Amino acid sequence: MGVSWTTEQQQVIDLRNRNILVSAAAGSGKTAVLVERIVKIITDKNHPVDIDHLLIVTFTNAAAAEMRERIGNAIEKALDEQPGDEHLLRQLTLIHNAQITTIDSFCLYVVRNHFHEIDLEPNFRIGDEGELKLLREDVLGKVLEQNYEEPSEAFSDFVEGYASGRTDAALNEMILQLYEFSRSYPWPEKWLDSFVGIYRIENREELDRAEWLAPLTQNIRFVLKDCEQLLKQALAVTQQDDGPDMYEKAVRSDLEKYESLSKLTSFCELSVALSDIKYDRLASSRGFEGDPDKLELVKSLREQAKDVVKKLCKQYFFCSPEMMIEQLERTEPMLEEVVRLTKQFADEFAAAKRRKNLVDFHDVEHFALQILVDEETEKAKKTAEEFRDTFEEIMIDEYQDSNEVQETLLRSISREERGENNIFMVGDVKQSIYRFRLARPELFMKKYDSYSLEESTTQRIDLHKNFRSREEVLTCTNDIFYKIMARSLGNVEYDAEAALYPGASYPAIEMKKTAGKEETAEEQTKQSIADFTPEILLADSNDELLEDTEFSDKKTLEAKIVAEEIRHLMKTQPVTDKATGELRAARYSDIVILLRSLSGWADSLVEVLNGNGIPAHTVSSTGYFSTVEVQTVLSMLRLLDNPRQDIPMAAVLRSPMAGLTDEELAVLRLEDGSVPFHEAVLELAEGLYEEDGQKEISDSEADSEADSEADQKQGRNADGKKEDDIETTAHRKLLKFYKKYRQLRQLVPDTPIHELIEIILRETGYGHYVAAMPAGSRRTANLNMLLEKAAAYEKTSYKGLFHFVRYIDELQKYDVDFGEADMVGENEDVVRIMSIHKSKGLEFPIVIVSGMGKNFNKQDTRSKMVLHPELGIGLDYMDGKKRIKSPTIAKKAIAKQIELENLGEELRVLYVALTRAKEKLILTGTLKDAAEKLEFYRQQANLSKAADRPLSYLTREGASGYLDWILPAVLSYGDKYPVRIVEAAELVLDEVENQLEQNEDLTERIEEIEAADTQLVGQLKQRFLQRYPYQVDVLRKNKYSVSELKHRAMRERFEAEQEETVPAFLEEPVTPTIPLFIQREESVEQETANRGALRGTAVHRVMECYDFASEKSVQEQMEAMEKEEKITADMRALVKEQTVADFVSSETGKRMALAQRGGALYREKPFVMGFTEEELENYGFGADSNTDSCENIYKKTDSDQEKEEQKRIRHEEDLTLIQGIIDVFWIEKDGIVLLDYKTDRVQQAKELIDRYETQLKLYADALERVFGARKLKVKEILIYSFSLEQLITL
Repeated sequence: MGVSWTTEQQQVIDLRNRNILVSAAAGSGKTAVLVERIVKIITDKNHPVDIDHLLIVTFTNAAAAEMRERIGNAIEKALDEQPGDEHLLRQLTLIHNAQITTIDSFCLYVVRNHFHEIDLEPNFRIGDEGELKLLREDVLGKVLEQNYEEPSEAFSDFVEGYASGRTDAALNEMILQLYEFSRSYPWPEKWLDSFVGIYRIENREELDRAEWLAPLTQNIRFVLKDCEQLLKQALAVTQQDDGPDMYEKAVRSDLEKYESLSKLTSFCELSVALSDIKYDRLASSRGFEGDPDKLELVKSLREQAKDVVKKLCKQYFFCSPEMMIEQLERTEPMLEEVVRLTKQFADEFAAAKRRKNLVDFHDVEHFALQILVDEETEKAKKTAEEFRDTFEEIMIDEYQDSNEVQETLLRSISREERGENNIFMVGDVKQSIYRFRLARPELFMKKYDSYSLEESTTQRIDLHKNFRSREEVLTCTNDIFYKIMARSLGNVEYDAEAALYPGASYPAIEMKKTAGKEETAEEQTKQSIADFTPEILLADSNDELLEDTEFSDKKTLEAKIVAEEIRHLMKTQPVTDKATGELRAARYSDIVILLRSLSGWADSLVEVLNGNGIPAHTVSSTGYFSTVEVQTVLSMLRLLDNPRQDIPMAAVLRSPMAGLTDEELAVLRLEDGSVPFHEAVLELAEGLYEEDGQKEISDSEADSEADSEADQKQGRNADGKKEDDIETTAHRKLLKFYKKYRQLRQLVPDTPIHELIEIILRETGYGHYVAAMPAGSRRTANLNMLLEKAAAYEKTSYKGLFHFVRYIDELQKYDVDFGEADMVGENEDVVRIMSIHKSKGLEFPIVIVSGMGKNFNKQDTRSKMVLHPELGIGLDYMDGKKRIKSPTIAKKAIAKQIELENLGEELRVLYVALTRAKEKLILTGTLKDAAEKLEFYRQQANLSKAADRPLSYLTREGASGYLDWILPAVLSYGDKYPVRIVEAAELVLDEVENQLEQNEDLTERIEEIEAADTQLVGQLKQRFLQRYPYQVDVLRKNKYSVSELKHRAMRERFEAEQEETVPAFLEEPVTPTIPLFIQREESVEQETANRGALRGTAVHRVMECYDFASEKSVQEQMEAMEKEEKITADMRALVKEQTVADFVSSETGKRMALAQRGGALYREKPFVMGFTEEELENYGFGADSNTDSCENIYKKTDSDQEKEEQKRIRHEEDLTLIQGIIDVFWIEKDGIVLLDYKTDRVQQAKELIDRYETQLKLYADALERVFGARKLKVKEILIYSFSLEQLITL
């Protein structure tokens, strides 16, 4: 039975001799229709066309291969019906050489066959990404160096203005950014030159006519129109019976102002009007007896409008038009200079590539263009005419992702200039998501607007029916995009013509019958809808219950929500089986999680899902170079290239290639501490090699029985070995490795890199070791990838191990990374996690779109230079000599247009994500104060009367993330779509339920264990009870800060006090009844208390910077500190000047002034000191005071003799480093005075003494050690409390 095509699809298949634009919605079967059209063309009985006379351009190689396979299958099917047909048999032969290809491959075909026309060497090759990046950096460095040697005034000013600090990396970035951007245009040099002079503006009239300013002016008018709507809503509320009618006059006055503003059409007129705008005061609401909510609503709407205008003035009307023009005039030379440098770099880079016979994909496109089109006349050349004769029709798939170069290329070989229209274009502008690759969806929209839906030589056909998704998914998608996608943002009017209409047939859900009751048709429909209705799940990232839990991280929190939802889906969600067409229970492989960006999110999801027993997999595009197996092999290669490197040397020796332990490495380091590590190791290895006479050292081991008594006296190391054993073993391992190393190093000059790596893996056994590691298959695949990259490197213009090592280093330096090898097959039952971009063209039964609460990335509008294909180049006004920076109005206007187009791109990305789902769609995200946000959106929805119109331009244009669009859109439909906030308590409950399920499994395992062999159990117990004798040292850190010790001591004291109090279960809970006015006062006090830490920082900073020897007042000194940016305005506000003044004028302050004049005052001095455990115990900080110490853990089993021996060894051999910062001390004739500032809010001095006495005594001990050579002692220890305004002596 044949396929049943819709009327529109049949038109696409049948229409000929015209340009056709097919606007194909998601899931509309465009690929199937395109294949059918091709088959019909080549099998047409009246006018058959050979398959190689069609040019079929797809977006990816995979799509081209699939298209070729589909067409081949269709031809074979036709042959089954018409066996022996010569024309079909010829097509089956020709299809292998037919031009079913990507645009890059077609351009390469043109250049390979016509290289002589542009004087290109025939043996050119496509450069490797890393190789081209290295070459680009080398060439750019030389270009800048040439300009530095003979700098022009313009170049010097450019460097002075745009280079940051001590590096010119910003200049490199600007030049490369402009170069890459220009390459997406047919004639890059012309494109660059076209924007030189756009800043030459003489007066206001010319400013208003500037092309780059028009979109900004239009945007401002859109915004003001929405402000007008806000005031109309406010006015309507004032006119209601219970509305605040006293506000009507002021609101009406505001409305008139906005109405007059929205009528202004020029930027300068808006500038004058907005700078002069003044608002009437609202009338008093005293005595108002109407609805107080409406009173607040009117005020809120009015303030919203005023805030918008205030923001506009701040962003775009920050100075007079005359000053804007002056800034542009001064920035014009900078624009000319960056264009000149970019053109110079382009020429030098092209010459460097020619010398190496290299090309990149941009080059291939431009070479093809040079072959086909004359740059001066922009007319087709003879070669293009030949292609016109060859191709009967040009078919372009995914046309919405074309750029200007591709458009010019394909039009040049079409027959349009002959008056014959033969271009067939298919795509969906709503799925154009490759703006970052400089795709121009505007090309599609230009034809979309100009082509006719009626019979025409330039005809448009719309495919609306979606044959992928259930009606519930499509309805939700339509409802969301009706509200958020419009011409003003997104460049597409999402209306009935653009909407999706269901065309797929899905089985009805089987009902769960209740005993003795038949379900009605209406109930069945409701249950079916409930199972497939899209859902939105939110988590409140501000929920107090999440504090100090693993869910305090947003990514982990959302991943947990996704995990619980997947658990639920696996139990309840039916999906349609692709093979049988019947409903079945969902599998993990039916589920995909889509993310806007994998970076940071994918790993969290995989970790949480796997931790919850859900198999999940993601393929990342980064992380390859950081894998331990790749790092180890690269370290070995670095060592073979140059052994005089400490880090690669240590890495290889510690790795399984040499097999040394940490202690054995330490032994090697101690061989000669006066030279670098690599020198000590190489010298030792050479000595061992000569001494051994190229024979391995015998592996001598001490007789443990004979030396057991000596062992007890000497003590043993962590492994129970004697020191002599460690040294012998270390030497043996080093010699064994060094022999292999010498052999491998001899191979370096004559061995290809990939073969050298294979030999390393084989000779060291590292290849087998990696295979035996966890995830060994993936790790082995990673090493195989390294072999492939090394083999590819051998084909580049760089040769040898030295260049390969540099090549890898440069790749890492410039963030060129690769994803780890993917070892998960297509049919494995795992949840897949992928980016939305990766999912384009795919479909999945269940789609979870996560990360909806993440903010959009707006970095490209915040750089020093912004670029737009039509508006040009936006630069900051920079005066390097005066160190003045200010964005020009041109930059702000271009940046705003880029921001709006980026928002349009984000809309299309969201559309792609939502249209991947076949049966179930779930959106998840985190949101601060989620309940309040939802309530706000509901109020907005209730206020808006235009239920069938898009959200306001202000709402759409001001979105910072997807939820800012999605939530207002879905809530405008009332309760049609479930929006659920997942409470923190639910997550905790889910964890408990999961634990109970695991406990049930454990019960079965315990029964098995109890039945085990008792003798075997005894042996296992004996092994597992064996303890590491130095466990205390594991629990004790090697380094503490004084603050850590202080807090630990306070915590232990608190715990000790708690033990003496009433147990918690005997206390009766008390619920205090506090009047509201007292609660408000307490909340203010609490808020103030939270600033305590900030106040402490501010006081310490002021006292650190204060000049005690100066005659200036406290106020003058603090003003100077703020001006010199030593303190911030916020810090200054937290410090009471009078309190500081009182301290400075006190006797202590005078002593400090005297010390400062004599150069004996020291402030904020850090120290690091070593203390034995016994010395720390004297301060109450030893390990014995730690309630979690090893002695407590093992007190029931360790003998007193063992404990004392361990303690003796630890005290004799180990030091704990204590670090701290002393606020202030000064030296007087008879000793040192130590002073500590405290801002703690206390009632009496004793509290501070109890808290800090031990800490300050430790400070004193440290000072006496430092000044021990001068025999100085600490004579006074003081605390000054800024809260009590009191000096305290310890």
